[in-house]
Amino acid sequence: MNRDEILRQALDCGAFWELSETPEKDRAFLMRFAERVAAYERDRCILILERLHEQVGDRHNYYLHAAKVLKGEV
Repeated sequence: MNRDEILRQALDCGAFWELSETPEKDRAFLMRFAERVAAYERDRCILILERLHEQVGDRHNYYLHAAKVLKGEV
């Protein structure tokens, strides 16, 4: 992720640029943000694995299997 993508994800999660007066609100934002970033990176990894699988002409299923594991299909 580049800087702009990170900022966009943070804003989509309800980012505020100063700590709030309630730690629970800060924690909730950080959890939403962490989940969003993790999902974004997981999706990028899945895409890379699926492309690698296609590039080898479907001869090796390791890439496809890894993509399915990340998707939760296995």
